[in-house]
Amino acid sequence: MDEDTIFRILFLAVYAVFFAIRMRFRVPSARRTPERREEFMTKATVFLVFAILSYLSTVILYLLALPWIEWSYVALPSLLRWIGIFFAGLSVILVGWIHVNLGRQYSAELAIQEEHALITTGPYSRTRHPMYTVLNMFSISLSITTASLLVMLFAVLVAIPFPWIARMEEEMLLKEFGSEYQEYMDRTGRFFPRLR
Repeated sequence: MDEDTIFRILFLAVYAVFFAIRMRFRVPSARRTPERREEFMTKATVFLVFAILSYLSTVILYLLALPWIEWSYVALPSLLRWIGIFFAGLSVILVGWIHVNLGRQYSAELAIQEEHALITTGPYSRTRHPMYTVLNMFSISLSITTASLLVMLFAVLVAIPFPWIARMEEEMLLKEFGSEYQEYMDRTGRFFPRLR
């Protein structure tokens, strides 16, 4: 079995586990009616939907090994591709941990749930948006395993709108929790823990 086939199999396996974890929490979230929804269709979210759909399309093309996208392949060192698999696998573990910590507070939309509580434990004890960080780490590291510039490009594009989406989420939570959320913002980093 050649190395590219091995990477395709690993890519598919890691993606399948990641998808299963996301659906395990996303489906119940979609069935709940939130107490209040925020406007979600902004330029940032439209761009994110475009980037995600483009990324998924290029992933399918990569998995099918279609010859007409071979132009996008680059000769990456095997070690770099294995590092991509490692960080994608780590992302799967982290996304599970994040979902467990969020519990019923998780929502795929900007929404306040009934009896909404501010989560400040686990990964949220030092970072306000660890989910966004891990989703970006997953898509970028997994894209490296493809050695396809096309997949890597769309993985990077997926990351671009998250700062705006995080800002909208923070505005919503400031309205809901006021000074409690402001104090939380003062002691945590947005996407990465503060170094102090």
